[in-house]
Amino acid sequence: MKRLRHDADHLTSALLLVVALATVLTGVIAHLWDLNDFWWHTYAGYAMAGVALVHVLFNWGRLTAYARFRLRRTPGRPRAARAAPRPAPARAAPEVARDLLLSRRALVGATVGGLTGWALGRGLRPPPVIPQGADVGVVYHEWSKPGVVDALGTLTTWGDQPPLYKSYPDAPRVDLPAPDLGAGLPTEEAIRTRRSTRAYGGPPLTLADLSRVLLLTGGVSAGAGTRARRTAPSSGALYPVEIYPVVHRVDGLEPGVYHYDVAGHALERLRSGDLRDRVVRQGLVQTFLGEADVVLLLTVIFQRMRFKYQDRTYRYGLLEAGHLGQNVYLAATSMGLGACAVGAFLDDDVNAMLGVDGREEAAVSMLSIGRPA
Repeated sequence: MKRLRHDADHLTSALLLVVALATVLTGVIAHLWDLNDFWWHTYAGYAMAGVALVHVLFNWGRLTAYARFRLRRTPGRPRAARAAPRPAPARAAPEVARDLLLSRRALVGATVGGLTGWALGRGLRPPPVIPQGADVGVVYHEWSKPGVVDALGTLTTWGDQPPLYKSYPDAPRVDLPAPDLGAGLPTEEAIRTRRSTRAYGGPPLTLADLSRVLLLTGGVSAGAGTRARRTAPSSGALYPVEIYPVVHRVDGLEPGVYHYDVAGHALERLRSGDLRDRVVRQGLVQTFLGEADVVLLLTVIFQRMRFKYQDRTYRYGLLEAGHLGQNVYLAATSMGLGACAVGAFLDDDVNAMLGVDGREEAAVSMLSIGRPA
């Protein structure tokens, strides 16, 4: 019984080491991938606490004896010489029984090795099975699935983090008026009545209308600088999406291509002129893109997320563009305006008009806005 208890004590120590390593590893994964509810880490912590309690119970006698020794000993007093223990009488063990018993070292080694192999087997997933002839989207989707051991790749560098805000300091600047957020449909009504609008007419938008739409689409709603929070969610609060309004008809604003300066709630004019025909061609001759008052072009600056989320960056960028697109719909509906999202467009021409390279920053969505006909 004493030998069994001794073996169980060593096994508990080995388990404590394993679950401690699992807790550390899952904690690193949760931190690097911004996982707020990573149940692997939660249960690893529970397991570590449970095994630690068992370990304390097995060694309670040693702990209390050491505590009594430290508390009773007077500082500076020499230790009393301890009598040499009497050698225990040798006991001969049958050779057969000795061969059948595992040593404690072998038992601990087998346990640790088995648990380590199981953990690696769970984490090292085989290459994904990709059907022959699958499109590049399927290939990317399969290869960007995370595995437990894949988290070790997040410890390598994927480049530096670029600035959180993009600006054009040499471009002519138009400060936007503070938007009036007190009027409009309730959120529930805006969600219920939201529709894609492809017919526009009536008076043009005002600068105040555009100011309100831009703020509700992706403007700053709280804080400032690196601690600012915006009206759309973002992984790691990195906000990779940029907004470029192409203005056709807005009172008090020259037609052309603008960049929305989020931090300053202002417009920076990049290109002047009537671009309705060009935007229609870019949208594969969907004529309503030229009849709308404004077309918002959304781009993604991939390095804003790539340094942290690596292979998942493109997924997250498209998700966030979708968040902003829904905000456009709800803001427009609440204000009595119409909106329509367009995903079919000539990427290279749109990128060239905006002056972006299409690789580090690329257009991913178009949204028309105007008064319904």
